[in-house]
Amino acid sequence: MRQRLASVQDRTTAILKDLEHYRLSVENTSDGILLQDLKGRIIWCNDAYCDIMRVEKSDIIGRNPMEFAFPDDEQPSQAEIDAFTYDPTDSRLKSLQLFRNKRSDGNLFWSQLSVAFRTGAGGEDYAVLVCRDVTQQVEREIYLEDLTARLEHEATHGNLTGVPNRGAFLNFIKAALRNNPDGTVGLLHVDLDNFKMINDTHGHSAGDAVLRHTAQTIKSRLRKSDMVARIGGDEFVVVCCDSADLEYLGAVGQRLLGALANPFTWSDRSLIAEASIGAAQCEAGNTDAEDLLIKADFALYEAKRSGRGCIELYDASLHDRHAHETRLASELAEAIDTGTFDFSFQPVKNLWNDKVIGFETLARWIHPDTGRVYSPAEFLPIIEDIGLLGELDMISMMTALEKKASLARSGFGDLRISFNASPELLAHPDFINRLIWAVEASNLDRNHITIEVLETNNFGDTAETSSQGAIIRDLKQAGFQVFLDDFGVGYAGLSHLATLDLSGVKIDRSLVSCILTDDVSFKIVRKAIELCNDLSIAVIAEGVEDETTARTLQDMGCSLIQGYWISRPIPSGDIVTWLTHEQVPHAAIS
Repeated sequence: MRQRLASVQDRTTAILKDLEHYRLSVENTSDGILLQDLKGRIIWCNDAYCDIMRVEKSDIIGRNPMEFAFPDDEQPSQAEIDAFTYDPTDSRLKSLQLFRNKRSDGNLFWSQLSVAFRTGAGGEDYAVLVCRDVTQQVEREIYLEDLTARLEHEATHGNLTGVPNRGAFLNFIKAALRNNPDGTVGLLHVDLDNFKMINDTHGHSAGDAVLRHTAQTIKSRLRKSDMVARIGGDEFVVVCCDSADLEYLGAVGQRLLGALANPFTWSDRSLIAEASIGAAQCEAGNTDAEDLLIKADFALYEAKRSGRGCIELYDASLHDRHAHETRLASELAEAIDTGTFDFSFQPVKNLWNDKVIGFETLARWIHPDTGRVYSPAEFLPIIEDIGLLGELDMISMMTALEKKASLARSGFGDLRISFNASPELLAHPDFINRLIWAVEASNLDRNHITIEVLETNNFGDTAETSSQGAIIRDLKQAGFQVFLDDFGVGYAGLSHLATLDLSGVKIDRSLVSCILTDDVSFKIVRKAIELCNDLSIAVIAEGVEDETTARTLQDMGCSLIQGYWISRPIPSGDIVTWLTHEQVPHAAIS
């Protein structure tokens, strides 16, 4: 008996101890615990749940949490609450669930709930609900998700325009070509025509406004399935994933050109973002994104060459021209590599004594197979596109210096020689060193060597040692002559006269050729000559083709001319004979 009594006491003690542990756990946990019937009514809850919800037990016993725990915009109707019943067989209740809840003071928080079902001693079914405040964790996850999304967006979109960048564009079009192998992907390459002028005239803030306006204007006129991306400074591309043909792309392009041609107001100024567009349609089965971009780029080049402000389609005709120019580019690259260019020399005459004072070096190219002679206007743009213009100018420079030395050996040592220097040549790291070395090796007078630079170049700040303006200054200080070529057709000619250390200018033939027939051209040329004379810099008028024009220029105060009236460009081997025939005295003009 005593043993049985002791055993009962031990079991009772163990039960009481378990009950004490259970009580301590339930009362001191930070998780809220509810006991509900299957209608969701609260039968019992611990203190932690009341603390989480900021409520008193007496206020919630017998109520369904759906009546008070949800935010106002998510509050179920009374009919929904009355119809609620737990379904112990619902598998969704076996996993953790996340809800946005509301405390009694109106503050919102994130609640993680778990539900378990148990049967009581009397056979009643109960739901045991555990509620945990996970606001910090959820908000941290939301922050990290937002941060990740923002970083991903910044990595694939431009901060200025908000549209995708080049990397995102390439990923998009590659996927589009893979997903549409039937040839329904079209590409528009959009390039602004006047962007540099806007930057130079109104400042970079205005340029940024134009870029944002362009991006949003294009984006607002595309379908959701299309994409616009900014792939360069003022270059945009549009991918049309379901373009039927080139005609469709042409219609899209015209719509975009029309929209971009409308002025918009920025800082009380009226700006306009006129553009040129090249369009290309992929061929069925061709999934090469770079190939499609090259075609659209070539079509864009044709639009620029056709006068800008228009759209060109990469059709069969343009394809043939592209193939032809690609072959020419390869042949021209080989010609530069082997130095197989021909050069001719156009004389410059002094009107006051009717004497030739020097020559300009002009490159020409004779096709090795067809024998066709290509003018600089035909092959220079191609050479510039393939990035070899600086190399050709270096060849031209060395040819000019060799001709200068040859003329000196023939008794014409006082004649000047000039050659053209592109931005690529001015930026060439060996340019000045090779120029000085060649001049010194042949014992040439530096003052007889003229470097001609285009007025349309971006010369930069002369205070920056690597700028083209600084290089021009260094050339002048080294004793060379520097002339501004094509003066009068650029947009910053007068500014260049003020900022660059120049020896003289060459007035462009497009103005000179019209002075007898166009009063405006006459006045511009006359004022340009007067200005140069006031600044004590030389002026050469290009494109003089008749004596009347020459004498008119002389009356304006212009002493130096160049053009067909004097002579067409002379082959290298004929110069001495031509000079002898002209009986040129060997004296330079000071």
